[in-house]
Amino acid sequence: MSGGDGIGHNSGAHSTGGVNGSSSGSGGSSSGGGNNPNSGPGWGTTHTPNGDIHNYNPGEFGGGGHKPGGNSGNHDGGSGNGQPSGTVMAFGFPALAPAGAGGLAVTVSGDALAAAVADVLAALKGPFKFGAWGIALYGIMPTEIAKDDPRMMSKIVTSLPADTVTESPVSSLPLDQATVSVTKRVTDVVKDERQHIAVVAGVPMSVPVVDAKPTNRPGVFSATVPGLPALEVSTGKGITASTALPRGITEDRDRTERPAGFTFGGSSHEAVIRFPKESGQAPVYVSVTDVLTPEQVKQRQDEENRRQQEWDAMHPVEVAEREYENAKAELEAEDKNIASLNGRIASTESAIPGAEAAIQEADKKVKAAEVNKEDFVTYNPPHEYGSGWEVQVRYLDEDIRKEKEALSAAQASLKSLNDALSHDKAALSQSQENRKQKEQKVRDAKDKLDKENKRNQPGTATGKGKPVGDKWLEDAGKESGSPVPDRIADKLRDKEFRNFDDFRKKFWEEVSKDPELSKQFIKGNRDRMQVGKAPKSRKKDAAGKRTSFELHHDKPVSQDGGVYDMDNLRITTPKRHIDIHRGQ
Repeated sequence: MSGGDGIGHNSGAHSTGGVNGSSSGSGGSSSGGGNNPNSGPGWGTTHTPNGDIHNYNPGEFGGGGHKPGGNSGNHDGGSGNGQPSGTVMAFGFPALAPAGAGGLAVTVSGDALAAAVADVLAALKGPFKFGAWGIALYGIMPTEIAKDDPRMMSKIVTSLPADTVTESPVSSLPLDQATVSVTKRVTDVVKDERQHIAVVAGVPMSVPVVDAKPTNRPGVFSATVPGLPALEVSTGKGITASTALPRGITEDRDRTERPAGFTFGGSSHEAVIRFPKESGQAPVYVSVTDVLTPEQVKQRQDEENRRQQEWDAMHPVEVAEREYENAKAELEAEDKNIASLNGRIASTESAIPGAEAAIQEADKKVKAAEVNKEDFVTYNPPHEYGSGWEVQVRYLDEDIRKEKEALSAAQASLKSLNDALSHDKAALSQSQENRKQKEQKVRDAKDKLDKENKRNQPGTATGKGKPVGDKWLEDAGKESGSPVPDRIADKLRDKEFRNFDDFRKKFWEEVSKDPELSKQFIKGNRDRMQVGKAPKSRKKDAAGKRTSFELHHDKPVSQDGGVYDMDNLRITTPKRHIDIHRGQ
């Protein structure tokens, strides 16, 4: 993101706060009907120490959703001073900011960071492999957020105390610094064809620093963030922040670290807002995410998949390492499952003797109760016992009933233990079989990684190459590509190379030295080859940032294809190389 102007007031390290946003507009009444777009179901007023704040929150003011709890003040639908804002949300919790004609209003409170969000921030410490990683916090359902009127598609506002994400205290930054480095960001990610809000870390990142400017209203500031409408920031101190999720946003309970992907943050704008020192408000990190339509989510997912395929095609060693790490994690999870099952089985088996003894004891009590009744009836005829005989029999029958109930309960307990034992033993058998498969998967992944790592190991060039004409690379975009010229193979054969990158560099240097081959290239490409760089392909043969010809192993290295075998090498365009690895 580009930085803000960063000029203005430095902040003091005092109170911190959560955030919520909504669309700000001009003042005026919003009660009742009329043509005011900021009225009707879902709109209401929050009374704050700094004045009434008109805001849209279906969960609080009607229109469905979860009702946020703990917010002070009444909500009567009046307009107040015409400054919209939403329910004040705790740090790390999302708030909806509906679209409107004006800017975006943000309300900051004095509550601390929620424990659940703090745990996520603590978990993302790294080190991370293969780029940015993230933990998804919330899932977004756009049809729930704006299913009636796409023009009212909301933005999602999330905030954190700035010092929880920055590498150095914001209050210590120079007044004219436009950006600040951050260790974590709150951005949108797309996975499994759904948009999520996630905490992302693992790559160098920075966000703009903007200064909140005082307005003519106490506790209300203005701020300009690149890519966003004008912000109105309120420091609504004394208002309890809500942790209830708005309608259309669900909690992601699987708080597992995953690669953040290639398009993370594609619909998010962020900034660190610092306030005048006299405000007593500490800097706040704010992230605003556009809610994507289902079609936009699909487009993002398609782009994510495409870029992942491109990356995989260019990073076979890293792909093999990722597969190996995933296989080990699956095996470790299966081992934990087996250990858990063994523990449950041992516990159940140890409990069964006691359950069997309980049945025996209960059976004895039933028989004793039956004997008691039989003796009473035998030795106490009704005409001799008197009027209390029937009462005594009912008492003895009740005693028998209770003992039989206890026996049935003991029998049910034993049955439950035996059923659990049978279930766990069957699950253990299946888990042990799964473990064998996952153990083999680890061995296969390790073997593939070892083979792919040959690219990074020294080797000797072999192979004869093939004769080529004056249109050597004409077929680089077809089939398996163009062969290594025999004249180049003669130059490189039997030479030792530190790694495949070293071979690639020497390969293109030799091409630049060959008069018949080099004359097939424009001067710019000849200059590139002279320093060991691959020549540029035609624009239509490029793939994103990949714009140069590439060396492709016809038989994959993971399948024992020779790394330095020039008869196993082809020259391809970037586009064709990707298609080959896609199986096309």
